[in-house]
Amino acid sequence: MSIDACIAHAIHSDLDILQVLPELKGMPVESLEPYIENYILTVQQDLRQVIISNGDRFIRAKDAAGLCATCMEAGIGIPPKMLLKMCQTILQLSTIDARFILDTEDGTSLFYVRMGLDMREQSTQAA
Repeated sequence: MSIDACIAHAIHSDLDILQVLPELKGMPVESLEPYIENYILTVQQDLRQVIISNGDRFIRAKDAAGLCATCMEAGIGIPPKMLLKMCQTILQLSTIDARFILDTEDGTSLFYVRMGLDMREQSTQAA
């Protein structure tokens, strides 16, 4: 996937907008959409800039923590735990090659997908 698609997916799946912007609770409803849209566009642009300028080595090394630290140093104002989850999602999706093929007659989209899988067993320890 392109880095833009990876970032967009990470924002969609991992960003808790109410946790990041608690001031939304007190805003008038008509102000919410433009405020949130502006915030998300800014985050997407900032993440893209940081990843393109300083993130390649972390993506190649599959180092989500390093990418997260780089984003934090660059001033991305997302709580560390949430930002780390977003960086993990970006790294996972960056190994997937997906291409749109066509929309079927019933409206289903068909994609070609190639992805790398790490089949090594991961040990988990009970806390």
